[in-house]
Amino acid sequence: MTPKKKKTSSSSSISRGTGAFLESFIKKKGKIKALRTGSIVLRLTGPAGGEFCLDCSERGVRLTKGLPKRPLQFEVMGDTKRIQAILEGKKDARKEFLSGGIRLRGDLRHFSDLAMELGIIKEPL
Repeated sequence: MTPKKKKTSSSSSISRGTGAFLESFIKKKGKIKALRTGSIVLRLTGPAGGEFCLDCSERGVRLTKGLPKRPLQFEVMGDTKRIQAILEGKKDARKEFLSGGIRLRGDLRHFSDLAMELGIIKEPL
């Protein structure tokens, strides 16, 4: 009898699942003027959740898993499916924020500027 292979969680690797979605989102957006040097942390809950860090520098954005090495700009906390729907334009980020569907901590003006440039929100927070 052959032993069963262990299933690996999709959130355990950045190359699959949520990490893959975030990487493709970053690549699609290209150069973003509102980015500042520092870290943006995404604390995602649910089956495909985890802590992801967008490490922003003058060389671009790099997605890592875990806590940031650079100073924190802001962090976004919420359900993975909800955050993904917001990034895809299926849900209104402003409504989700005001209703408590997502939480933000840190430099809200930076988040607002970035979200406006990316088309995630239509009006600044």
